[in-house]
Amino acid sequence: MTRRAYRAAYPAGDGTRHISGTDSGRIIASSAADAGDDGPFDSAVSDAGRVNISAAGRVRLTLAASPSVLGTFPEYRIEAVGCLPGSTDALLDTDDENLGGYVRTMPFSEA
Repeated sequence: MTRRAYRAAYPAGDGTRHISGTDSGRIIASSAADAGDDGPFDSAVSDAGRVNISAAGRVRLTLAASPSVLGTFPEYRIEAVGCLPGSTDALLDTDDENLGGYVRTMPFSEA
């Protein structure tokens, strides 16, 4: 297995969680800034790279040199990203502490 450091391009600042979730193959990462139970929160979903497995079973991790930000979500703390099988939709799950939580879909996955 290969280990790589990753820093999200957005959001920035104290309390940023640089990767909160991935799918299989393409790495879709959520990053979040969390100032405490009452916010403010700030999140982004980025295309961070890929995980591939060769025919021989070797795992290769490739992080994007400049991860592209697929979407930004001011005032929300995205905790998880999950891609729906056979769909381009990804589920985004927030946990905004005292402000509640939400689930929404965005077209960030590969069908």
